[in-house]
Amino acid sequence: MIVPSMKLNQMHNELLNNKEKVQYRIDKIRPKAIKFLRKAQIFPARYVDEYIIPSTKDKFVIVFHAANRFEVERPYYSTFFIVYGGNERFVLRGISMGYKHTPNSEMVMLPQIHVFTSHFFKRYNERFLHNDKLSANEVAGIFFVRNHDIIPIDNNKVINRNYEEYSFNENGYRVFDGFCFAETGIEGTFNEYNREDDVVDAMIIKFKTFLSKNDLTDTQAIAIDDEHMKTLSRCVDEAKNTF
Repeated sequence: MIVPSMKLNQMHNELLNNKEKVQYRIDKIRPKAIKFLRKAQIFPARYVDEYIIPSTKDKFVIVFHAANRFEVERPYYSTFFIVYGGNERFVLRGISMGYKHTPNSEMVMLPQIHVFTSHFFKRYNERFLHNDKLSANEVAGIFFVRNHDIIPIDNNKVINRNYEEYSFNENGYRVFDGFCFAETGIEGTFNEYNREDDVVDAMIIKFKTFLSKNDLTDTQAIAIDDEHMKTLSRCVDEAKNTF
């Protein structure tokens, strides 16, 4: 069972181990979801399934989403895991992405845990969806369907004037619907004298709040575009050095 006290790489492995079970559930309920969406009178429409894996008691949510009637027969879907820390609800997803610990380090595929707070989804709904009738699971499901590409952007004082006041706040994340403010951290074994000797096991990204494109000032939007281009340029350079 996945619990907040786990190491990040343990949590990532458990999410990975559940992948086939969740996919089996997706395939099983797809016909039921399509039948439900066919009856929808208003679009976008969603079908939400909460699935508890019997062997682990881990709770996953599957959201089938049709933006219009043309998508009903082949709806998009998203999945996520729910965990509670005290009285607060968190949404978790596990992925692996390329990571360089230092400029001289080799690129490695690093396990990442993406944690989304309830406050994040509340702001996403308020600032983009504008629909107070949606459940928490529906809001999260819509976000993941619409924003499957999450681009790391270096933060600066133009994008977030207070970013230096918080540790592990050097990145923001651009998505299709706007911009995410987040805190990042890494887990592993660290050498305080030589960063090259660090061994990084996993990364956590905690998504805390959201701004839609319309909420961004002109200067913020330009700064995000500039940092996005720098990120793309780094990726191209690193790809050239790999081959």
